Amino acid sequence: MSAPDKNKRVIIVRVESDIVLHPLGTLYMGNELKKAGYDVRVYNIFKHEIARTVEAIVEAKPLFAGFSTMTGLQTKYTHQMSEAVRARDKDIKIVWGGVHPTLLPEDCLKENCVDIVVMGEGEEIIVALADCLLSGGDLKGVRGIGYKSAGKLVIDSQRQFIKDLDKYEPDWSLLDDFEKCVTTLPDGMRQMDFVASRGCPYNCAFCYNLKFNDRRWRKHSFEYVINKIGYLRREHNIRAIHFHDDNFFVDMERAFRILEALKNMDVIATSCMIRLEVISDDIVNRLRALGVRRIFVGVESGSDRVLKMINKELTRETILEKFRLLSKFRDISVTAACIIGFPTETWNDIYKTIDLGVTISEIFPDVVVTFQTFIPYPGSRLYEVALENGFSLPRHMSEYDTFDTYKGEMNLTWLPWADEKTKTIFYRIDKYGKLLTHSKGSSPLRTAGKELFYRLSKARLRNRFFAFPWEISVLHKFNRYYNPKCPI
Repeated sequence: MSAPDKNKRVIIVRVESDIVLHPLGTLYMGNELKKAGYDVRVYNIFKHEIARTVEAIVEAKPLFAGFSTMTGLQTKYTHQMSEAVRARDKDIKIVWGGVHPTLLPEDCLKENCVDIVVMGEGEEIIVALADCLLSGGDLKGVRGIGYKSAGKLVIDSQRQFIKDLDKYEPDWSLLDDFEKCVTTLPDGMRQMDFVASRGCPYNCAFCYNLKFNDRRWRKHSFEYVINKIGYLRREHNIRAIHFHDDNFFVDMERAFRILEALKNMDVIATSCMIRLEVISDDIVNRLRALGVRRIFVGVESGSDRVLKMINKELTRETILEKFRLLSKFRDISVTAACIIGFPTETWNDIYKTIDLGVTISEIFPDVVVTFQTFIPYPGSRLYEVALENGFSLPRHMSEYDTFDTYKGEMNLTWLPWADEKTKTIFYRIDKYGKLLTHSKGSSPLRTAGKELFYRLSKARLRNRFFAFPWEISVLHKFNRYYNPKCPI
């Protein structure tokens, strides 16, 4: 076999700050390039691996280095890597793809270290782009990209949504380290993330899907999903799947057919997203029978005014009614995702959300309540409201650490009453929420510990006392111990 053409080398990178999710998007891209004859390597890395990955890119001298990035802290790290590559070798083309350059192509291209952006789904773009770069052709002929020409930005937004997702598939062999994408559960089962569909047809005013997927939901066929998961089961002993679909249950019967087939393959679904309003006794009974361990539901707010503003199609009472129903089925865990800091919110609105989260934990002990800070994603309806109330995007990609909610760095400029301390308080509220779960632990000691932290967090949230957060320090140490692959 002849050696690969150095000019056809391509490197694709996804860099995360703390948690590495399964890089399915980059593996789809890589596989299309591989089938077209390119020599591809995919790096799914932590932030502390940036320097060595930059070395690998510079040494390989690829046709281009592609970076997949989501709006937020990941953007800053992607920019950091791109700058480092550009400083070492100005001839390597740098291409950005993913949610962030799709939402903000002009802003990305204004950076000296970004040459080209790919907007939307890249499977039908990436090979055409690579072929054009290889031949030295005119980028004007490549649809769905943005680039620089004679000092001007050129944006071709004529991208098309893929109609048949089954035409494309990820190639896990492209990963630099497959095991990094595997999580070992407490019972020893090996878990991986998987996406069986793309997009969501709902109209939540805070969601980037409104622009990124145009409210379209498209699915892989049943046969495709089972074949791909079957491969992971046979070749890598994956027995647990965490579905990362934006909405796994848009087609209810298809979803249950997939879950039933997985059970027959001795594979369980550890988590999947479902709309709270569709939950019924029958639905939960079917989930239990098929071995689903956790469902993820979007609660969002405890304020009826806010729920209406964000087009959630829920009321506070409906939310409580559904959790009373779920409380009859204690062998399925629930993650209840709440958001605080929406534009136009007051502390009174936020306290209603906090109180709802605490009440949910009283009804359903094995719930994980999250209070994530609102993120004004460009293209969402609330992004425009945030702009009207004083928000502005970071000026440079290197400043997107201020777009981070997980470490409490989000600048809440769209809330006129918020000060510098507010973002720290929001961060602590989210951490205290995560301590509200108080179901039985794996040992008497852990059960007692969970109960203690539940009572402390419940008292803090009910009494609005967020100072001296020693419990959060304990939580961080716990996370570091039980998830050593994710250095905090």
